[in-house]
Amino acid sequence: MSGPKYGQILLGKIRRMKLMKELDIALEKRECNALVNKQNALQHKFDKFFSEHPTDEIREILKEAKKTGCEKSSQYRMLSKHLLRYERLSSFVCNTEGDSKALTSERRNSVERYFEMGNLWHIMREEYDSLMSVIENRKNYNAEKSTVDNTAFEAVLSSDKIDDLYEKIIEETVSDKNFSEIKAFAKSVISSIKYDEETKERILKERLNGIILERNSSDNIEEIESLTAKYEALCEYLSKDVNSSVLGNIHALRDEVNALYAEAEQRTMGEYITDSMRDIMERIGYDIIGSNTVSTPKHTTQKDYYEFSESSVINVSSNEEGSVLFEVLGKSESGEISPAEKRAVKDDMDKFCPDYDKVKALLSEYDLSVTDERTCEADERYVRAVSEEFLSKTEKRRAKKSRRMTYDE
Repeated sequence: MSGPKYGQILLGKIRRMKLMKELDIALEKRECNALVNKQNALQHKFDKFFSEHPTDEIREILKEAKKTGCEKSSQYRMLSKHLLRYERLSSFVCNTEGDSKALTSERRNSVERYFEMGNLWHIMREEYDSLMSVIENRKNYNAEKSTVDNTAFEAVLSSDKIDDLYEKIIEETVSDKNFSEIKAFAKSVISSIKYDEETKERILKERLNGIILERNSSDNIEEIESLTAKYEALCEYLSKDVNSSVLGNIHALRDEVNALYAEAEQRTMGEYITDSMRDIMERIGYDIIGSNTVSTPKHTTQKDYYEFSESSVINVSSNEEGSVLFEVLGKSESGEISPAEKRAVKDDMDKFCPDYDKVKALLSEYDLSVTDERTCEADERYVRAVSEEFLSKTEKRRAKKSRRMTYDE
């Protein structure tokens, strides 16, 4: 009975586990490569920023502040503190060592340090201008003994609870990408004439507590980084475009990663089945003369054509879900086939029967088995033809052993 033969190929448990392990290794490698590339790109940004933003001018204004007796001002204290922090960051290195989990954690830390670097620079520029005013006030006070300037100068020397709260807010959020908005809010509260000192203190305390709470409950950030790396690796593996709308959305990322991983599993198993079939056909003496891939929204089917006789070829088709078809097809210049040619193909169907049994016997060596098998008798009514022109346009290649195949494992 060597008419068309349909079946479902099943992978053994051990083979499936090995394939999934290899898939995980391949995806892990892609994740690591992507994260390393991101880290290297960020390191370049670090180096470029520090080279374009030297601190010589800031050091000079601090020296000037000391000379004029302004080193006790809050502006001097904060600028000195932020300069030290900024210069420590100049030696920061974006780590590129470790597995994807370690690199994801390093990536988050590196991004936070990058925001911190930029935010510190903008703070220092503001504090620089503010300290300049303090120095000018001191100089004017010393020169003119002005009571007006003295009042202003004494105010900037004061370090009350409001100053402390503002400084704590800055420290907590300097590595946050929303730093500018948070700082602007704090400044607007401090400069507002609607609030008394007690109200300002209460508002700033509430904001500080909220910031600390948000930071302590930000474990999702690292999960988003990890899911993003997995999502991008899966898209690369499956040759899909990254959908930017899901980035940053933890729920969408979880769904996409789960769906794409299931698709990658199916593809991996489908590729193994296809490669196994090619190797088996080669082992029993067949040469592949053409191959093409047919894709639909639901399935991707690999069709391989093997030389059988002057009258016919063997079509072996399989998809990622394990469905397989063996079929003897007639060869025709036009795609049409005459009654005499049909009889010749029917005879070839009978001749293929022993080889089909050999195929099934070899499946176990690849930890494969066939189920739901449906075979049709050799009959002219099942004869179909494939044009030689079509075969000439399909991809020509020898059956090749997959890199995943180790048959004596």
